[in-house]
Parts: sequence; C-alpha cells; structure tokens
Amino acid sequence: MRKIAIFLFYSFFLILIGRSLSFIPQIHLETTPTPKDPEVIRQEIVDFIKTQDGTYSVFYEDLNTADTFGIHENSILTGASMNKLPIVGYLYSLASKKEIDLQETIVIQKEDLQDYGTGSLRYEEPGQSYNLQYLANLTLQKSDNTAAHILNIRLGDANVQAYAYQIGMNSTSMADNDISARDVGKFYEALYKNKIANAAFTKEILGYMENTEIEDRLPKYLPKGIHIYHKTGDAVNFVHDGGIIDNGKSPFILVVMSSNLKDETKAKDVIGKIVKKVYDAHNGK
Repeated sequence: MRKIAIFLFYSFFLILIGRSLSFIPQIHLETTPTPKDPEVIRQEIVDFIKTQDGTYSVFYEDLNTADTFGIHENSILTGASMNKLPIVGYLYSLASKKEIDLQETIVIQKEDLQDYGTGSLRYEEPGQSYNLQYLANLTLQKSDNTAAHILNIRLGDANVQAYAYQIGMNSTSMADNDISARDVGKFYEALYKNKIANAAFTKEILGYMENTEIEDRLPKYLPKGIHIYHKTGDAVNFVHDGGIIDNGKSPFILVVMSSNLKDETKAKDVIGKIVKKVYDAHNGK
C-alpha cells in the first residue's frame, strides 16, 4: 500500500508540473529559408509569362551568392526613364572623386524645359536655379525629365555614354534611348557594391529610389517594411521597373521590362506578380 501511495503521489506531482511548463523558457531553433535554385525560379517565371500578353525581359541576381538568371535579358528595348540611371550614376561617380560639386547650381532656361511626361520642373518659371544634388533627387524620385535633361547637358552626352559602357551597360544607347534588362541589372550591381560612388553617396542615391512617385509595379504585391530601391520606365507599348529588393537578410536585383503590349495598365500588374513570385521563391516559399 505504501508503494502504491508513493507512486500515486509522484504521478500527481508530475501531472501538476506538466501543466505548468509554460514558465520554462522555450528554445526555438530559427531556420533560414533556402532560396529555390535560380533555374527553378526562372522556369516558374517563364511558365507564368507564357500566359500573359506582351513580351517580358527579366534579369535576376542574388546579391549574397551572385547567382543569376535571365529571360530575354539581352533584348534591346526602349528604355524610357530607365536611361536616367547612368546619368545620376556618372554624376555621383564624379562627386565621389571630388571632380564635381553637388552643390553647384544651374539656372534653368526656357529651352531647358522638357514639356512632356513626368516631372514638375517644366511647370516652374525659367530663370530659377537648382543645385545638382536636387536635380539628381528629382531625376530618380520623381522621374523628372527636365532635371535629367539638364544633368545630361552639364555632364555631356558622350561622357555619360562612356560611363555606361564602363560599368557594364554594353547595350545602352543614351542617344537612341535603348537599354536591356541585363544592363539595368549591371547598374544596380555596381551601385550596391559601391563601384559607382562611395558608401555615403550610394546610400543617398538609394534613398532617392525608395518610396518614389511611382510605386505601382515592383512594390505592388511585396510585404510592407522591406526596402525597395527602383526606377520605372514608360513609353508607348513599353512598361518597365527594376531595382534592389532587400528584406534585411537576402537582397537581390530584379529587373522586369515589357514590350509589344496591348494593355499597359495590365502589364504593370503582371510585373507586380512576377516580382512577388520571384520574391517568394528567393525566400524559400
């Protein structure tokens, strides 16, 4: 009887402890999601694109592993505002080498105003002055055509073109407004690795490309709270977006360009869906 009593006592005691284990710290082993193989991601996007109208060019690069894939990434397309990237890139490369002062001001003349497309400077009265830093901000943040035009004049067409080639944008033509998805990717790779500007200026450029005036493509279906540094481009039958997507752990470059479109508004949504598919696959979902 004594043994039975002892057994029952300890059994009851263990049951009570078992019900109170919540006070014991729990150890959770956090596992890092494994990105899908780039070729697997590529095939998923190829299959999706086949169901959509238009032609899509895609360039992807994992900035941690340097893994890449492309879909028509070397196709030369009308770049539209994508070609503003090497203008600002060249400006900041010069500033990093102290060969130009970003506080230098330019007085805008009437003939400088680009009365089309995006931007607010064209609505300003001629004769006002702006510094180069402000013009660069407008060029990327608001895709201001007048700001980009003034910077291009100040820097020189030939110099900007040579710089584009220098950083690997081999298909880019500033004169013809041509570019490829791969070229845009090469710009972002050089920017991320501080090959365009020093770390402080790189951060400044990235700041111009976050929460821009046009957020209806790359960021459309992505989670809130991640950093998306990007530049869009629009022309008749062309819709583009590309940049760096960074969740704080596994940054990557993604560029999506489209052509031969029947519905430009739908293409923006398609780009958003392509980005979400790549983002999920890149993060092991």
